[in-house]
Amino acid sequence: MKPDETKKQNKITLTVVVNGTDTEVEANVNAPLHTIIQEALRETGNTGQPPENWRILDQPGTQLDPNRKIEEYHLISGTKLFLSLKEGVGG
Repeated sequence: MKPDETKKQNKITLTVVVNGTDTEVEANVNAPLHTIIQEALRETGNTGQPPENWRILDQPGTQLDPNRKIEEYHLISGTKLFLSLKEGVGG
């Protein structure tokens, strides 16, 4: 297998909902989940709070650990995740 084919196999596209706005984020499955938080916030213009003030949830509402690798959650392309501010943060 060629190196770029391996890279493509490690990439998935996730839909991240930030304050009701969907954005698609390309992710490397070997990277920690927090890498998509930063990208989703940037793409949706939500730069008022740093990434560590946000929590990431799956569709059933389970909070995911942003320090775990994406592949550990067995996410597939098209999976929808939700970002929301942690309680007590915001204005």
